[in-house]
Amino acid sequence: MAVLSSLLPLMLLGLASAQMTKDPLVKNVRDFDSTFDSVLPKPQKYTYTKWTEDEINGGIPPRDTWGQSYYESTSRFYCKDDFSVYNVTYADCPEPWLIGHCAKAEMNREATFDLLGRLPSSARGVVSDLLNANIERGLSFRWNENHSVMFGGYFRPADGLKSVLTALWVGSPGVPYEPFLKAVTADTCVGDEDAAASLKRDGSLAGAVETAFAIAAYMKLVKGNPPFDASCMSNQLNIVRPMLDARWDAPGKCPNKVAPELVKYKSVLFPNGLEVLNKDPVPGSKAKSVVQWAKSDGYPEFCWNEARAQRSNDDKRPRCEPGRLNVYNVTYEDCPDQDPWVLCHCTDAQQTLNDMVERVGKIPPGLRSYMIHLVAFENDSVGGGTVIPWNMIMIFGDAQDSVYMHEASHCIDGGFYQSDVFQAAKAKDSCWPTYYSKSADPELFAEIGVAYLYDRSGKTLIQRGYNPSCLSNGLKALDEHVGLNFQRDGAKCFKRNPNSNVIHPSDAELLSPEPYISTAVIEDFSNPGDESSQFSSFSVWGEHPRKIHGHRI
Repeated sequence: MAVLSSLLPLMLLGLASAQMTKDPLVKNVRDFDSTFDSVLPKPQKYTYTKWTEDEINGGIPPRDTWGQSYYESTSRFYCKDDFSVYNVTYADCPEPWLIGHCAKAEMNREATFDLLGRLPSSARGVVSDLLNANIERGLSFRWNENHSVMFGGYFRPADGLKSVLTALWVGSPGVPYEPFLKAVTADTCVGDEDAAASLKRDGSLAGAVETAFAIAAYMKLVKGNPPFDASCMSNQLNIVRPMLDARWDAPGKCPNKVAPELVKYKSVLFPNGLEVLNKDPVPGSKAKSVVQWAKSDGYPEFCWNEARAQRSNDDKRPRCEPGRLNVYNVTYEDCPDQDPWVLCHCTDAQQTLNDMVERVGKIPPGLRSYMIHLVAFENDSVGGGTVIPWNMIMIFGDAQDSVYMHEASHCIDGGFYQSDVFQAAKAKDSCWPTYYSKSADPELFAEIGVAYLYDRSGKTLIQRGYNPSCLSNGLKALDEHVGLNFQRDGAKCFKRNPNSNVIHPSDAELLSPEPYISTAVIEDFSNPGDESSQFSSFSVWGEHPRKIHGHRI
């Protein structure tokens, strides 16, 4: 599940107290690269075998960059005609490493093999697989995902070492969060200026742990006195140095080597996200009445609390000032005999009141009846969040119909994504609905829900130009489980669970509301076709984005 870039995980998880100010030990740990290059041993000799096409089709690492390199002709990484996968066996270990290489990449095959070959087998073993992907000349990247490493553009020998350092904490078992947080709190510095800035900005520890490993590696591998005094971060080093030593110095041939994960590739039905379906909207129910609450009527507790949450880690203002927060009873024509929905709206939200009311009306009545409240807030990014199990929804920014439908789908899930039926359907299907659906099974269910809703709203997906046969098992599982609730003429509205308690803030609270620490996870739909972060939104380490650099690093 992705997170709005302006609403970082530490704040969303109630860990905003981790924000702190620390001095940087050095300006930039990247300045160590030339020194690392000089101290790493010469590359190991190796032998290799090339995979057949059948072997590639049988399963590759389940990372988007791998799949896009071989299968997706519209991707910037696409390289099928020049793409090879190798089992590379180095002289110091009888077990091979899995390495993918695009012949159009800036760095050749031999340099790619040598990147791991300059590391001892014990350290190399934390990397399960390596990919050197195609990318436009002048750009470069290094991404770690679990124990997989992906490169593009120019790299140097030090990048192999840094891949190992990142895999030590991105992969399993990783660095223990609470002890490391305590270590940073007790120390007076972190590794470099970027790590210090990130910690001060939003409490993210990703930079601190990454640079702590770089400092530890320098002290371990470079002879002589280092050009810095690392005593100011001794507690951090006490955690990461034993991890580095245990991996680097392990005896034997390739001890504790991490095996690559291989999964048969699935295409993506909507590579640009389900938002493409919004161009041909579904019909909806009109509002029969929209009645605004008087300020003296109070606020639903859910709306009042989430409105008091901080807009972002950089913007201390509440999401919605009390004077801007309005509450409405909305009765829809397709549910005249049920209690009205209580919807909340902030007057500075990109969604107008009419937008919000209309989009809620496009959610079929059976599905809509699982939703208790919805509130619309301002944000530069497009996002949504559903608080489970209370089924209360937040909408951020200029969200379109599909975002409302996605969040409503979370309300009806009830854990079905964990069922044997749903898991079997997932295994049988040959595609994903969206890239985002790959992030977690609850998101897969919700994205299938949106696709199903469009398919059953008077104009099928085929009529819209999309063949969903590759997703037929997931659509069938949803249909048999709750399908009528996703159909306009299916299930009718029903008596909903109770509304949130009504809060009557005092005059003092209205003038100066106490900040609220929201624990809701906000999903980012701003760039549905992009890979935005190396970590799920549940990562306590904070944001550690996938960056593509416009110069050599």
